[in-house]
Amino acid sequence: MIQIDIDKNPYQIIEIIRRRALYSLSRDCLQKVISLITSSSLLIACTGFFQTYGGYILLGAAPNYYICFSVFLMTFSVYSLNKLTDIKEDSINRPDRIAFLRGREKHILIISIIALFLSALLAFSIEVHALLPLTIPFIANCIYSSQIYPGLPRLKDIPFVKNIVVGISWALVCTLMPAITLDVFPLLTVVSVAYLMLIKDFINSTLCDLKDVRGDMESGVRTIPVILGPRKTRRMLLALNGTLLPLLFLVKAKILMMMTLMISIEYLFIITLSESSHPTILEFFVDGEWLIICLLLIGLGAI
Repeated sequence: MIQIDIDKNPYQIIEIIRRRALYSLSRDCLQKVISLITSSSLLIACTGFFQTYGGYILLGAAPNYYICFSVFLMTFSVYSLNKLTDIKEDSINRPDRIAFLRGREKHILIISIIALFLSALLAFSIEVHALLPLTIPFIANCIYSSQIYPGLPRLKDIPFVKNIVVGISWALVCTLMPAITLDVFPLLTVVSVAYLMLIKDFINSTLCDLKDVRGDMESGVRTIPVILGPRKTRRMLLALNGTLLPLLFLVKAKILMMMTLMISIEYLFIITLSESSHPTILEFFVDGEWLIICLLLIGLGAI
């Protein structure tokens, strides 16, 4: 309920009401925009672009925007297709996502296939060998989302496997895609960047599971938070993020700020985000982490 001081003159009261109405309208519009970009896979696709962009920066190379955009298209395709197969789980965890998908399934399928084709075509036009790492997310998603043999569980239903597959897929794509397009790259640097991405993406996928713990328990999905509980899960993630700290002593001064910021933000996510966090807000910050960090550093002139 809006509380207004009746001692104020009518013009002040009208101005207060106008400002509060404008604030409420702006907040509602912002929530709808965030919900749209998270439900439509646009945000996670932007993460594919900027994580590949970040891969170039961490490898000490100038980004190839065509390669980054090919990863954008591949990510959009894979995650859109994945949303179509996860409708049962999302009906509990993300009703807003189901509302977005309802009636659009056919269109999303067609757009996803087109994006997949354009992604491969773009990567092929830049570097033939880039096609191999580019297909990793699609192949991994097909394998771990499908029941390979009757009677055996899907890989995504096996505890820890989903998070490991997600982490490895992102790490390989966003490290190897930049590395393949470079003439020379130090192997130790590539391995270090891949490890950083593996740990970060493992942590982020587990944080998303932490948000969905109630729905996963009701659906019978055995995720890490369901098995360990939220508290032990958070402790495990803090320990994993701590393994990234030695990398700070191996990187050059130019990218030290970027890596320090990434590790620090991960600690912030683990400590502050929980199963009670608003799902759309959590997804926006976790999935949009690379986008936010890269744009921030670009704005500061640090990269």
